[in-house]
Amino acid sequence: MVTLAPFIKLIGLLGCSTLLVNCTFLQTKVAEPNGFRLETLAINYDNLASKPATPISKVFQFSFYDYDLNWKKVIKTVDVTPLDYRDNKPHLVIDNNGREYLIDPGQDRVNTQGKSVLTNTPLNWYGQGPAITFQPQPGTLIIPLLPNHTYQTAKAEIAKTGGKVLGIFGTTFKGFSPKKDSIPLSYVYFNPNRLAANAGKTKLSVYRSANLSGQSAPNILLSGLITYGDGHSAYLDFSHLKGKGQTNNEQLDDIKTQIRKELAQLEDEPEVVAITLDTHAIIRKPEDIEAVVEREDYQHGSSFLRHETESVARGLRVFDNQTKAYLGSMITPSLLMKDCLKAAKQKFGSEAVIQFLDGEASASAYFENYNPTQDLDLKDPTVVNAFRLTGAKGLELIVQYE
Repeated sequence: MVTLAPFIKLIGLLGCSTLLVNCTFLQTKVAEPNGFRLETLAINYDNLASKPATPISKVFQFSFYDYDLNWKKVIKTVDVTPLDYRDNKPHLVIDNNGREYLIDPGQDRVNTQGKSVLTNTPLNWYGQGPAITFQPQPGTLIIPLLPNHTYQTAKAEIAKTGGKVLGIFGTTFKGFSPKKDSIPLSYVYFNPNRLAANAGKTKLSVYRSANLSGQSAPNILLSGLITYGDGHSAYLDFSHLKGKGQTNNEQLDDIKTQIRKELAQLEDEPEVVAITLDTHAIIRKPEDIEAVVEREDYQHGSSFLRHETESVARGLRVFDNQTKAYLGSMITPSLLMKDCLKAAKQKFGSEAVIQFLDGEASASAYFENYNPTQDLDLKDPTVVNAFRLTGAKGLELIVQYE
């Protein structure tokens, strides 16, 4: 049964509160709007392979095209400092707020308004600052973007089921142009009829992806999230499956057949509300990352191929390894993949295991009518107010049911 505890309703009446929690040698900022809890976590780099983003040269300006809050294309100019050079040119730079930009190799440039302007927004991410953790309150669920919907149309669909979209956290999106048709990277099943709040009501639509998206040799998705009628969620993991067949393609097709069969069985269970299949594996130890990159005779997966060479912002789901229970989500500043597991354990304990969510350094959040930048004392306002996420697909929706 998905219900809100009375004290959660009290929080809603009081509005957003911000607390300061004293930890050993650290101060942690906490924000508690109605429905979820946000917390910052300072990153201790002493035991990490990742290095903190440290400027190494003089400040300069660069300009690029971006979108404003009304999706109007505008020129943005940013003061940045190089973090590294390639071929004697700035390759990765950071601005005063701690946002990193990959400017070389850059896109085409045009000369306008007396400036040399990149024709597209360079790849950029949350590069410097604390990790940000998200934990849902009772009655708040993580639900993937519904099949064949945008963020705006999904909000209307969710409202029909009795839910309210509070925002987005972590993300698995691909692309953020308002006119470009992004690629959904997940399989989604959502049956709102199985929520306790909808018991006895008129039968609602069931949402299901037409097929298993992203299930190809170089990018097979074997892990995700399952949510039950009482509101609790747990990880879903098919990485144990072995394929039968004489060739690699036959083995892969057999694994996909097994996944479809198991998904169908899960969807028939009356307690299952939602299923997402959207990432490669549960990461219990650093060696699991290598296993994703080299799975049998195939090389797998986008960001996993950069796990040792690039520190970028990461979006994570965190679970308890013993119970499989979903504990919360995290956005980290620039870290190597193997260090994200250490960051999760620092916050959630030694039994914490993770799933990687971000694609192309996209780890960000967006909240409806709420910007916790000041509450959490963050320098980079974009990481928790990334409105461009609302034009993308593959999102992690925060949905509240009362």
